Amino acid sequence: MARKKEIRKLREPIPTIIGAGITEKWYFRHLKDYAHLKLDIKPKYFGSDTAYDMQKFVEGVLAMGGKAICIFDMDTTQWDDIEKDRKTQFIAAYQKNPNVILCGSMPSIEYWFLLHFEKSNRYFGTSDKVIEALEHYMPFEKKEKFLSKPQWILPLLSKNRTEQAMINADELGTTGASYTEIPKVLRFLNINNIRK
Repeated sequence: MARKKEIRKLREPIPTIIGAGITEKWYFRHLKDYAHLKLDIKPKYFGSDTAYDMQKFVEGVLAMGGKAICIFDMDTTQWDDIEKDRKTQFIAAYQKNPNVILCGSMPSIEYWFLLHFEKSNRYFGTSDKVIEALEHYMPFEKKEKFLSKPQWILPLLSKNRTEQAMINADELGTTGASYTEIPKVLRFLNINNIRK
């Protein structure tokens, strides 16, 4: 019995994705399937972009000895000063924790998708504006019925687009009007390029 416990402790914990909403949940669930990733994706860790809720989720994952990957949108910090302060504190609390990967996108994860097709960090303001730009390249709807079907991510995975998006994000950095840290997660998961 003691030997089994010792073996369990030696295994690397499976990273848990904690996300702002349904887009993050379905993107990483489909990516997990296509890239054969070891990820824990539980519905209870999605649906709230508040720093308060994300901190509760992170603490729950850490209490179980896990690694937390937090995917969150930064657009709320533009019009909600309280949330801006909370997110700043949330980031400060975990940015040096080796068991937590923080991954913000301004304004939202849809900007990461757009970088698969164009290199721009112009100001969008909201995810709706990013989605308008994204729809020039691929069909996209921020609805469960659409996102739950894996076909929508295929344009993102074709023609070396993931690799190009990572290059675009790296070159644009995080100081522009729009940015994303999604490449940090993909590198942690050891994904350099996915082709379908």
